[in-house]
Amino acid sequence: MEFKLSFLFLCFLLHLLLSGDVRAREERNPEREALISFKTGLRNPHLLSSWNPKVHHCDWDGVLCRLGRVTMLALPSRSLTGPLSPSLSSLSTLAVLDLSSNFFSGQIPVEFAELAMLQTLKLGSNVLTGKIPPELACMKALRTLELSTNGLSGTVPAQLGQLTQLEFLDLANNFLSGSLPVTLFKSLQFLASLDISNNSFSGNIPPEIGDLRNLTALYIGSNQFTGQLPPQIGKLSLLENFFAPSCSITGPLPEELFSLKLLTNLDLSYNPLKCSIPKSVGKLENLNILNLVYSEINGSLPAELGNCQKLMMLMLSFNSISGSLPEELSNLPMLTFSAEKNQLSGPLPSWLGKWNKVESLLLSSNRFSGSIPPEIGSCSMLKHLGLSNNNLSGWIPRELCNAESLLEIDLDGNSLLGTIENVFVKCTNLTQLVLLNNHINGSVPEYLSELPLMVIDLDSNNFTGMIPVSLWSSKTLMEFSAGNNMLEGSLPVEIGNAVTLQTLVLSHNRLQGSIPKEIGNLSALSVLNLNSNFLEGHIPAEIGDCKGLTTLDLGDNNLSGSIPVELADLELLQCLVLSHNNLSGSIPLKPSSYFRQVNIPDLSFVQHHGVFDLSNNRLTGSIPEELGNCVVVVDLLLNNNMLSGKIPGSLSRLTNLTTLDLSGNLLIGSIPVEFGVSLKLQGLYLGNNQLTGAIPGSLGRVNSLVKLNLTGNKLSGVIPASFGNLKELTHLDLSRNDLTGELPSSLSEMFNLVGLYVQQNRLSGGVANLFSNSLSWKVEDMNLSNNIFSGHLPHSLGNLSYVTYLDLHGNMFTGEIPSEVGNLMQLEYLDVSENKLSGQIPDKICALFNLFYLNLAENQLEGPVPRNGICQNLSRVLLAGNNDLCGRIIGLECRITSFERPSLLNAWGLVAIAAATVSIIFTLAFALRRWIMSSSQESVPEETEETKLKTFIDQELYFLSSSRSKEPLSINIAMFEQPLLKLTLGDIIEGTSHFCKTNIIGDGGFGTVYKAKLPSGKTVAVKKLSQAKTQGHREFIAEMETLGKVMHQNLVPLLGYCSFGEEKLLVYEYMINGSLDLWLQNRTGALDILDWSKRFKIAIGTLGYIPPEYGQSGRCTTKGDVYSFGVILLELVTGKEPTGPDFKEIEGGNLVGWVSKKTRMGQAADVLDAMVLNVDSKQMMLKVLSIAQVCLSENPGNRPTMLHVLKLLEGMKED
Repeated sequence: MEFKLSFLFLCFLLHLLLSGDVRAREERNPEREALISFKTGLRNPHLLSSWNPKVHHCDWDGVLCRLGRVTMLALPSRSLTGPLSPSLSSLSTLAVLDLSSNFFSGQIPVEFAELAMLQTLKLGSNVLTGKIPPELACMKALRTLELSTNGLSGTVPAQLGQLTQLEFLDLANNFLSGSLPVTLFKSLQFLASLDISNNSFSGNIPPEIGDLRNLTALYIGSNQFTGQLPPQIGKLSLLENFFAPSCSITGPLPEELFSLKLLTNLDLSYNPLKCSIPKSVGKLENLNILNLVYSEINGSLPAELGNCQKLMMLMLSFNSISGSLPEELSNLPMLTFSAEKNQLSGPLPSWLGKWNKVESLLLSSNRFSGSIPPEIGSCSMLKHLGLSNNNLSGWIPRELCNAESLLEIDLDGNSLLGTIENVFVKCTNLTQLVLLNNHINGSVPEYLSELPLMVIDLDSNNFTGMIPVSLWSSKTLMEFSAGNNMLEGSLPVEIGNAVTLQTLVLSHNRLQGSIPKEIGNLSALSVLNLNSNFLEGHIPAEIGDCKGLTTLDLGDNNLSGSIPVELADLELLQCLVLSHNNLSGSIPLKPSSYFRQVNIPDLSFVQHHGVFDLSNNRLTGSIPEELGNCVVVVDLLLNNNMLSGKIPGSLSRLTNLTTLDLSGNLLIGSIPVEFGVSLKLQGLYLGNNQLTGAIPGSLGRVNSLVKLNLTGNKLSGVIPASFGNLKELTHLDLSRNDLTGELPSSLSEMFNLVGLYVQQNRLSGGVANLFSNSLSWKVEDMNLSNNIFSGHLPHSLGNLSYVTYLDLHGNMFTGEIPSEVGNLMQLEYLDVSENKLSGQIPDKICALFNLFYLNLAENQLEGPVPRNGICQNLSRVLLAGNNDLCGRIIGLECRITSFERPSLLNAWGLVAIAAATVSIIFTLAFALRRWIMSSSQESVPEETEETKLKTFIDQELYFLSSSRSKEPLSINIAMFEQPLLKLTLGDIIEGTSHFCKTNIIGDGGFGTVYKAKLPSGKTVAVKKLSQAKTQGHREFIAEMETLGKVMHQNLVPLLGYCSFGEEKLLVYEYMINGSLDLWLQNRTGALDILDWSKRFKIAIGTLGYIPPEYGQSGRCTTKGDVYSFGVILLELVTGKEPTGPDFKEIEGGNLVGWVSKKTRMGQAADVLDAMVLNVDSKQMMLKVLSIAQVCLSENPGNRPTMLHVLKLLEGMKED
């Protein structure tokens, strides 16, 4: 017995010794230690709680062993955090390492290269950074390398090409860059799948890609690859999936691409392919998906697409594909066909009904015409139908709903007619119906409430009648929009049942009655727009229960009562419009919650973000200080109420404020100086209040200000000189105040100013300094009337070339009216009455052809009233108070000291007799001219421009002819290769209706061009040169004789010219099609668009504008001609005029400056004329733009020769 117990005891001891030895050996196992080290390095090791020391490591979660050695560690999607432990490199028999979809960070340990038996390495979807270690190339057994969706950067190591057993390589969604190493393609002969998408790889796709003969899937999209696809891609005979979207790959597509017989999915979307779909696409007989969205595809759809008998998804939206849909597509097993935003035309084909498997048919924004084919209803699986923004007409066929699977129907923006009664009854699955912008009439049918509709949009049609009450009982309706119709009736209490409603738009209808309080039940309501109806009564306080409201627009109704204070508790409210009602009481003063939440819910839709509009009501009381906390407000409109008190300075805290309109109230006090920090403010309207004090100079710091209106207050003091800093200001109205002092000269630096109004103040001093920069001014309206301005009117007034309205009356101006005012070709209204002006009335002012009002009364003017233009029929009232004026209009004959009418008749008689022989003509005409010239210098006859033209006294009209004859009475017009025409100057006067403005066909920097019809029926163009632009008589004659010899197919032939005194006339052949400017600008829209091909033809051989160096030297050079040509090219490319109000000073001031600035900012494509821009013309237009910019070099020496320019253009034509 003792022996037995001793034996058992020895066995127990032996067991303890053996088990301890095993445990000791296990604890010292390097693989176990490596795993424990891995766990210890985690920031959240508790997630591996199953890795218990009491359990053998081969039984740990994610660990797989074979013959006691670890061969797999797979812990995907465990939320593990921390660095990758290099200790894992000790697992020498490891074949699979999968740590994907965790939060591992840091770099990939280079020690992993020691895992010589590793076949699968998956580290994707972590936050790893740094470069890919080239040492990974040592893992010769690797078949799968998956490093996608990390933060890896740098280039792909060329050494990865040594992984010759690699079958799957996934580097997608990183920050890798550079070009792809060629070794990657030459050595990886077993590679079946390559994914490098969504990185920053650049350069061309290397032709060596064709060496990957076993490749079945290629994903290279969302990179910066450029150039064409290499033809070698056709060697990938096993390729099934090719995805290359969002790169910069260009066309044409290589023919070899379409030899890939196994290709099932092809995605080249979002690339500037700029080519058509080749007919060879029909060879892809296994193609399932073709995606070419946003690829600048042009041309028509090839019928050969019909040969792709397995094609199920064809996505071609946002291109320039034209023509009709080929019938060959009708037999395809189509699931999705999208071709939105193209130029497809013709009728919608009835064969679309053969697509009995199609689920999405999206053809919006094309040029389809005719009616909607009822056969579309045969598409039994159709769920989404989009035909919006086409030219479709006729009634909507009720057969559409034979496609009972329809979920969405979008037909907006067409010309559809008729009613929708019973049309959609059978669409029992319909969730979205969009019919806006058509001509549909009739009532809103009741059956709509029985459909599972979530969205009903009937805006801008001709619906009449009442909204069905049953519609408000819908359990699915989220959006109902029926604005801009003729709906009648009232909103019923049942509206409170539409608890799922988020958007309700019924604006611009004929709704009456009150707003029911039950609307407060709509807790999900985000947008409520009832603007422009005939609603009355109070605004129900229950609207405050609609806690989801972002937009509340009740404007333009007959609502009365006070504004419910509950509205201030709507935390999500971003737009409040209650304007044009009869609301009274005060603006809610309680601490508010609205207009404070910067981030609004994603599902909400704010129609006019940040609008707070209570204007045109009868509100009283003060403006609450609390409004200064409504930081979301962009437009604060409280004008035309009866608000009183001071303007709260807290409004300056509205950092997003762009418009503040408090005009037409009873506000008192001063303008808050704090407004100077409102740096986004564009419109400040405080007019017609009772504000006092000085205008704060701090307003001059609001550089964003575009319009400032302070009219009709009691403001005093001077106009701040700081206003000169307001470079963006277009309108400044300080009228009807009590301002004093002089107009600050700094105002002349406001280069964008269009309207200046300072009338009815007590401003004084001269105004000469105001016009110091008048050449740069764009002022159109200027009113300085009823002040105390004095001194002479400056000659620089004539530089205000944009001015149309000029009112200077009621001041103390002295001196003469500057004749330069006659240069203001746009002037329509001129009032200088009630001043102390003297001297004569300048003829040129009367001749302004746009002038319809001229008031010269109550001055000290003298001499004859001109008998031309507006002055010949001027009312005596507009001339009253000038006692020394004379002439027919005044009724007082002017004294004439020169020869009288009999002398003139004798002169005519002498000339008539002299016509007997040619020799007498020359002799007497010359003598007569000299005698008249000498006698006219001693006389001051009362003459108008028209009188001078009719007298034929001091004039010489020369017309070009081979005989060089000069005949002042009966003049020959000669085109060099055509018979002579007999014409008198009287014929020109009669042909232009005395130079009537209705005959003006052009107005340029050198004069005005009139259309003249001669007695023979021939039409010519007569240019009347501006006096300031003409030179001396002898130089003019010499220049005209030279120009008369110039003949060129692109130059308008000069037929003749006329010089009499300071007046100069040119007679040209009339171009019936008008000027280049007329066709480019097409202001009336009556002309066809001048497409790019025609513009490019014009570019070769035309003339241009004046180069900058001409203004300095006055010399014309060949390099100056190149500059002129460059401006013409800019006109053709941009479609804009060289100068004008389109160009702000900050944008360059003119076309050349604007284009230069845009180009420097990398926005060259933005200047191209959108009217002719398409995928075909864009590159050509950019090339012409680059040629233009070289021509426009500031340094003439840097400009090319015209011959060089012509070669460049002709080279483009050949390309």
